[in-house]
Amino acid sequence: MDNPQEISSQEKSADGDSSPMATGMGMAKKMMAQMGQGRPMEMMQRMMAQMKQGEGKPPMEKMMGMCMGMCGEMLLAVRNTAALAASATPELQHAFGEWLKSTEDETVKLIANGTTDTGALASALKISEATVRYVLNRLAEQGKISLSAKPAI
Repeated sequence: MDNPQEISSQEKSADGDSSPMATGMGMAKKMMAQMGQGRPMEMMQRMMAQMKQGEGKPPMEKMMGMCMGMCGEMLLAVRNTAALAASATPELQHAFGEWLKSTEDETVKLIANGTTDTGALASALKISEATVRYVLNRLAEQGKISLSAKPAI
């Protein structure tokens, strides 16, 4: 991280904004995705469970307890991320980058051939559905695919 260009590029959001607000929003999106694996309902259920722990307390005290619980979870996630980052050697980072590029390319090919179900993509790529969703989101952010939704049957 001695290179100033590396530091500034890490602080920028996907659209190139480097403001503290953009950085905070990026962190919040990642935290929300981790808390509920990208599902708002799961996150709300966890928040409601934390609120119930404060039964009989004034609303502000319950809210503060919930916020402190979320802060604790976030600090634990940061600690775990830092521990993983410490073991991410340049060789591992390069290998992961190559694997991700290859997986993205194969995903685009599968989609072009009509495979759009996350379960089918996961099976074909031999990865989890959560990883498929991550890859699909990256591809959409890069403008390589567009995502659409339909009601579950």
